[in-house]
Amino acid sequence: MYDFYLGEIKLPVAPSKVTIGIGSSNKTISIAEGKEINILKSPRLKTISFKALIPNSSYPFANYSNNEYQSSDYYKDAIESLKNENEIIAFVITRTKGTKVFNYTGIYAVIEELTFTESAENGYDLAIDIKLREYEAYGAKFYSSETTVTSVNNTQTAKNTQYTVKSGDSLWKIAKSIYGDGSKWQDIYNANKNVISNPDKLYTGTTIILP
Repeated sequence: MYDFYLGEIKLPVAPSKVTIGIGSSNKTISIAEGKEINILKSPRLKTISFKALIPNSSYPFANYSNNEYQSSDYYKDAIESLKNENEIIAFVITRTKGTKVFNYTGIYAVIEELTFTESAENGYDLAIDIKLREYEAYGAKFYSSETTVTSVNNTQTAKNTQYTVKSGDSLWKIAKSIYGDGSKWQDIYNANKNVISNPDKLYTGTTIILP
């Protein structure tokens, strides 16, 4: 099963295709005798684009958050609010079978382009076309003799620290906040299987260990 999240908004129907692009900022210059060299730079921010169907009926194939049906107007207003307010959101894809997670994609991003389409082809349903761009936090970093790293939006704590789950948390979001790398969510999950039965569902107030 595929689940797609825009922040706390779970799309009821998973898009059939998602494109994630990674551009290059490298430059090529010519030096003596016409020889070319590459000046290597960091990759450009990722771009994410996809189309999704937002049903206006409670279809059996739709997968609603907490199994609670919401109309297409609810999703339209909520997603449009993220765009208008330039919200930094976690774009998350989980791929699961039962309680087993096969893969997990998590990227902090902002919505750059958003199009809603109503057509006879889709009946009463709504189609959305979304383009996001990766968000990269920046700011000064400070290093102490205890190797604790602190930045404007990011703190790496000592090993085996306890953390209490807050409303809106996900494993990827916690890993990104604590370690600066959302892909470390699996390490947190592996260390807390005794209290986390499903890595896609965290319960507010749960105390977990940060390995």
